[in-house]
Amino acid sequence: MNEPSSKAWAEHWGKVGPKLEAIRRHELRNFDHQRERAAIDALLEMAVAHAVPRTTSGLVEWQRRLRKLYS
Repeated sequence: MNEPSSKAWAEHWGKVGPKLEAIRRHELRNFDHQRERAAIDALLEMAVAHAVPRTTSGLVEWQRRLRKLYS
C-alpha cells in the first residue's frame, strides 16, 4: 500500500470505526439469548468436541520461560 492510499485507508477507518462500534454495542445490547439459544449451544458443543485436554496447567512451562528470560 502506498502512502496516499495508506492515509486514505486510515482516515476511512477513523470515520467508520466508531460507527461500527456503535452497531456492535447496539447488537450486543439487544441480543435475544433465548431466541439464539440453539446457535449458542451449537457453538459451545463444537468447542467441547474439538477441545484438547490439558495435561498440565502450564505453570511449570511459564516458570521455565521466565527463568530463561531473567537468567
